[in-house]
Amino acid sequence: MQSLRRTLEDHDLGHLRIVAELWEVNLPPGPPRAALTPLVEAMLAPGAIEDVIASLPAPAAEALDFLLRHGGRAPLADLTRTFGPMRAMGPGKRDREKPWLDREAALDGLHYRGMLARAFADTPTGPLEFGFIPQDLLERLPRPAQLRAPSLGRPAPGPSRVRLAAASAMDDATTLLAALRRRPSRAADLTPSRQTELAPFLLRPESLEFLATLLVDQGVLRPTRLKPEPNATRQFLGLSPDAACAQLRKTWLGTRLWNDLAHTPGLSAGAPAEARATAARNWPNDPALTRMSALSLIQSVPMDTWWDLAAFIEDVAREQPAFQRPGGDFDSWYLLDILDGRSLRGFDHWDAVEGRLLRFLFEGPLTWLGTVDLGFDGATVVAFRKTALFADFIAGSEPRVESTALPEPRAEVSPDGLVRASTSLAPALRYQIARFATWVEAGPDAHVYRVTPSALAAAKTQGLNPAQVRTILERASGRDLPPGLITALARWGKRGAEGRIERMLVLETSDARVLRELQADRSTARYLGDALGPTAVRVRAGYIEPLLAAAARQGILIEPPLPPIEDA
Repeated sequence: MQSLRRTLEDHDLGHLRIVAELWEVNLPPGPPRAALTPLVEAMLAPGAIEDVIASLPAPAAEALDFLLRHGGRAPLADLTRTFGPMRAMGPGKRDREKPWLDREAALDGLHYRGMLARAFADTPTGPLEFGFIPQDLLERLPRPAQLRAPSLGRPAPGPSRVRLAAASAMDDATTLLAALRRRPSRAADLTPSRQTELAPFLLRPESLEFLATLLVDQGVLRPTRLKPEPNATRQFLGLSPDAACAQLRKTWLGTRLWNDLAHTPGLSAGAPAEARATAARNWPNDPALTRMSALSLIQSVPMDTWWDLAAFIEDVAREQPAFQRPGGDFDSWYLLDILDGRSLRGFDHWDAVEGRLLRFLFEGPLTWLGTVDLGFDGATVVAFRKTALFADFIAGSEPRVESTALPEPRAEVSPDGLVRASTSLAPALRYQIARFATWVEAGPDAHVYRVTPSALAAAKTQGLNPAQVRTILERASGRDLPPGLITALARWGKRGAEGRIERMLVLETSDARVLRELQADRSTARYLGDALGPTAVRVRAGYIEPLLAAAARQGILIEPPLPPIEDA
């Protein structure tokens, strides 16, 4: 920051005399240069600043306190939003209106006492105009360590319900990679139907697109069809879960493929809602800068302490509202509210943009990646608590791996072909199982699969024979497979599937004569399959309605199935 002399030397003699009057300094006659040195010396004299601070009107004193809590400078836009304008006037207007006498004009009160100057400085978001206390004057004010730090929120009482920040990201990434190994995406992103299909098998289904983007950024997934790259996938799944999650966190920290603002619920950048994630060009922010600026706000929050989320967001709005805005500009970004289509341009909509973004970061990526716990009141997130991983994450340090005497988690393989793979099973092993087994269900503790003919056929298309399937299952379980399952694998290798269970629609008639009439008429016979007896016959999938209509035209009314069965 500039010195007091430097901030005063550009002002005219009239301005210097106003400053001298407010500091009760008598200036010698002559040009501004002659007045400058004695004025600066008097203002920096021991004890002088205390007398001036004591005489400050309340609004100016509050503005000074704000500046001190921010290290002696703050964006001018933030200062003017909070304390009113710092009015620029020529000598004539200044001498007529006498703004230094306006006790409600906080910034003018400091400016005409030489305690506030303005200048541009470079910031991560670009050049920004700051209001600042001259450096040598600042050094005579109470040190920041003696003042309270900026209050970004406050502690919260213990929440009634807690969601711990379990490292779900690695588990869900393993599931995603296995699904895409079995069937790659047809496009560069995951279709809504594919996301719906995978949702029951994910711990955090809402994080699916997020994880896919990070894996693309890491080179684990190919960006065109989201197909796993063999070598990169092998290396990623070979990491410990802690190390893999650390790698995902590191990728998120710097990626520009994923824009948190673009995925914040309720916001649109003018593109159709379904295209928000891919139409990155429509979003005005720098994704990495937004992320780092937001994370820097959270660093001041104490570790292992429940913190009030609403109070934190409110204090960010008051203390550092322009954390992601270049030049503190709230008017140039064109964003819309998805629900009602209203424009969100201007500082008045801060909570609808920055407020939503901060809440999404806590409820989304920071929780998915294991760095914050969430506290709930009913269904609403009301508090957060930083975990030990947060500090390591920000510092970029390696995860701490604590030694343990516990045995390696194993999968359980039942004689009936069910495979229960614990979520703590080595990711590489679960990935192998998920590549070929039929997916049954998933929960917070385990994923359940079944060995079926279709699963073995899927394994064969991926180059796995029954002997390799047996090896994978025995390695995952740590023991020999049940004898019956060994036999079943061997028989499938020789004969393939030896039976199939399928859903079937059956038409049952009141007597054999009615069934013969339906089979004899071409308009109804084409919808019927094999006879199952003298009064029952299979109905071809998807043809319930055509059969009912054709039979009615033939004079035969058939009761439709209840409850209604959706046609295939």
